[in-house]
Amino acid sequence: MTVALLAKRIPGEGAGKTLADHSLDVFQAAIALFGTAYEPTRLAEAWTRFFRLGDGDAWARFHAHLVACAWLHDIGKANEGFQDAMQHGGDRQIVRHEHFSALLLAWPPVTAWLGANPSLEPDLIISAVACHHLKADPNPPRFAGYPSFGERYPHTERNRLRIAEPEHLAELLKTVAAQLRLPEPPRPPPIWSFEGGQGESIPASVEALRRRFRLLGRRQRTRDGSLPDLTLPALKAALIVADAAGSGLPRINEEIGSWIAQALPPTPLSGEDIHAKVLEPRAREITERRRASQPGYTFSYEPFQHQAAALPHRALLLAGCGTGKTLAAWRWVAAQLDRRPARHALFLYPTRATATEGFKDYVSHAPEANDATLLSGTGANELQGMFDNPDDPRSECSYEADARLFALGFWPKRLFSATVDQFLGFMQQAYKSTCLLPVLAESVVVIDEVHSFDPALFGALTRFLATFDLPVLCMTASLPQRRRRQLEALGFAVHPRSTSEFADLEARASAPRYRILSLDDEVPAREIAIGAVRAGQRVLWVVNTVDRCQRLARSLAELRPLCYHSRFRLMDRNARHREVVGRFGARRDEAGGLIAITTQVCEMSLDLDADVLITEQAPITALIQRMGRCHRHEWTGRPLGQVCVYMPEGHRPYERETLAAAGEFVAELAQRGAASQADLEELLERYSRLDPAEGDILTAFLDDGPWAKGGSRELRDGDDASVPAVLDADLERWSPGAEGLVVPVPRHGGLAEPDPRLPHHLRRAPASHYSPELGFLKHPLETTQDATQ
Repeated sequence: MTVALLAKRIPGEGAGKTLADHSLDVFQAAIALFGTAYEPTRLAEAWTRFFRLGDGDAWARFHAHLVACAWLHDIGKANEGFQDAMQHGGDRQIVRHEHFSALLLAWPPVTAWLGANPSLEPDLIISAVACHHLKADPNPPRFAGYPSFGERYPHTERNRLRIAEPEHLAELLKTVAAQLRLPEPPRPPPIWSFEGGQGESIPASVEALRRRFRLLGRRQRTRDGSLPDLTLPALKAALIVADAAGSGLPRINEEIGSWIAQALPPTPLSGEDIHAKVLEPRAREITERRRASQPGYTFSYEPFQHQAAALPHRALLLAGCGTGKTLAAWRWVAAQLDRRPARHALFLYPTRATATEGFKDYVSHAPEANDATLLSGTGANELQGMFDNPDDPRSECSYEADARLFALGFWPKRLFSATVDQFLGFMQQAYKSTCLLPVLAESVVVIDEVHSFDPALFGALTRFLATFDLPVLCMTASLPQRRRRQLEALGFAVHPRSTSEFADLEARASAPRYRILSLDDEVPAREIAIGAVRAGQRVLWVVNTVDRCQRLARSLAELRPLCYHSRFRLMDRNARHREVVGRFGARRDEAGGLIAITTQVCEMSLDLDADVLITEQAPITALIQRMGRCHRHEWTGRPLGQVCVYMPEGHRPYERETLAAAGEFVAELAQRGAASQADLEELLERYSRLDPAEGDILTAFLDDGPWAKGGSRELRDGDDASVPAVLDADLERWSPGAEGLVVPVPRHGGLAEPDPRLPHHLRRAPASHYSPELGFLKHPLETTQDATQ
C-alpha cells in the first residue's frame, strides 16, 4: 500500500499538503505572477527590466527554467526521514530537504534528462532549488542546527536515507517531462548514504556538485565584460516568491490565481494619483497649519520644487533642512509615473522614526485604505493609535497588511513609507525583502538621508543602483563630495547644481541662521540650557550615547526634560516620540520653555525647531543634520539659532580622527560669527575631501554565485551593543506579535538572559532597571536615583 508523499503540515488538520499538490500550487503561483513564455504579465515585464534579462527568447528561456524550478524545488522531500517527520512530528531529517533536492537533480542521469531540452541549463535549476530557503552554504556551519550544504544535521545518528514512495516521485517527474517536453525521466537511486557500501554516496555527490557550482559561478560573473549576468539571481528570487505564494495562500484558503490577480492589478499608479492622494492633501495640511500664525497664507510650490518634476529617472536632490525636499521628491515621483507608469511608489528612510514621520505627513493621506502603508521592523505597532482623533479622516483607514501572509500581505499596497532595510535587505539575502521584490521591481523609489548610511549600507546602495534598472531619487541636506561623485558616476543628475539657480534656495542658503559656540566641556552647556529654558526657549541637547542621555536627564530634572533615545520599550518610545514632536510643534506662546535631551534619534527628518541646540562633537554630516533641528523655520525678527558644541567624555561610537576633524570644522564656523547653510556646505566640501575611500562591499545576492548564505552578512554595519528583551514584569503580558513590550538592553553586563517562555531571539531583562521616563538603565533605578541626588 502506498502513502501519499507529504510536503506540508497543515495546522489544525489531520492531513497535510501532498508533494504533488504543493508543487502544483507553486507552479500555479509562478504562472499567476509571471504569465507564460509567450504572454508575460506586467510583473514579468518589470522583472525582465529590473534584472536586465532581455526580451523575446531570453524571457522564454527564463520562463522554462522557472517552470522546472517550481515543479522540482521540493522533490528532496521524497525521502523516508522527511516523510516520517511529516507523519509523526519532530525533525528526523538527515540533510536539509532542499539540499537533497539539488543532489537528486545533480545525479548525472537526471541532469542529462533535463538537458534534453536545449532551452534548459540544468545547473541554473539545481542552484535555484538548492538556494530557495537561503541556507545553501558551502562552508562549515557557523552554528548548530543548520548544516552546511549536504552535511548531516548535528543531532542525527543515521548515515543513510531512502527514497520514499518512488512511484509517486516518478509520477511527479513525468508531469515535469510533459510540461517541458522532456523524454521519459530516469528513476533516482533508492538509497543515499554518508558511508560506503549500498547506495549512492552523498559526500561524493556533494563534492561533484561543488565542482559544478564553481564552474557555474565563473560563467555567471560577467556579461560583455561589464554587468553581471543576473539570470541566476533573478531565477532564485522568482522561485522564492512563487514558493512563498504557493505555500502561504492555500494555508489561509485563498485561491492562488485570483488572489495574485487582485494583489497585483494591471492598473498602474499615475502622476495624477500622486497629486490627488499625497501632494494636494499635504498642501491643505500645510495651509491650515500656517494660517494659524499667518492669516491669509496661500500655499504654492517653490521654484526648485517645480523643477524637480523635470529631473531624469536617476537624480540626487540636495537642499538644506526645512526647504521642502520631500514635496519636491513627491513631484518627481508623479512626473516619473507619467513617463513610465508603475504599480508602487516607495519612500525609503534610514530609520523607523523617520519612516513613521514620512508616513504621517505624506503617505497616510491616501484616501483608499488599501493604498498606503508603513513598513518597518515595528510598523504594525506604530500604526496602532496613530490616528485616534475621530475628526481625522485617517482614523477610519486600515493601513496594515494581512499578517498571515508575511511579506506577501504588502503586495496590494501602492504607496509605501518604509525603512530602506525592508526593500534593500534582499541584497544580503534577507528572505522578507526577497519576497517584496515583486513590489520593488515595479516601483518608483525615493531614498532619503543618504548621507547617514554607514559604509556597508551605502556600499549596498551603490551596488543596487549600478546593477538594477529602476527610477531612483536620492536626497539629503548635505553629502560628502566622495559620495556625491559616486552617485554622479552612476548617472545621477544633481539638483540643484548650485543654489544660485533658484532665488528661494539662494536666499535661504546665504541667510545667517546660526551663531556657533565652541565649548570645552559640558559644564558651561548646562548653564546655557538652564538659562534658555527659564527664558521660555526651546532647547535640544544631543549626546552620542544613551548612558549620557539618561545621566543628563536626571541631573537636569528640575527642568522636566524629555529624555528620548533608542533604549525604551517600543510602546514607550512611540509615546515619547509623539510627545517630543508634539511639544516642539506647539505654539510658542502656549508651550513655554522646554528641553529635550536625546541621542542621534533626533537627527533626521523630524520637524523639530529649537531655539538652542547643544550637542556633543559628532561627524560633520551628523552635526549639520543636528543643526537642521535648530532655527528650522525662520520668521521675521526671530534671533539666530544658538548652537553650542563641546567635546564628549569619550569618542565612542565614533573614531577619534572623525571627531578631531569635526572639531576643526566647528572652530572655523565659530570664528565666522553668524553661519549660514552655505557656510556649512562650503566647509563640508572642503573637509570631506580628506575622508578615506570606502572599500568594496560584498553583497550576498550578487556575490554568492550559485550558493545562498542567508543571514551571513548584514545590510548595515553590525551593532552588537544591545539585544532585544522583554522585562520580567511584562512576561505575563507578552505573546507573539506584542512588539510594544520589546526593549533593547545592553548585550554585556549580564542584564539580558535567555528565558524558556520567550523565543530564541528575545531575552529576559530586570524591570528594576527600567523607567518609562528614562528607558532601560545599566543600574537599578534606585541606585541611579541615589547617585544623582
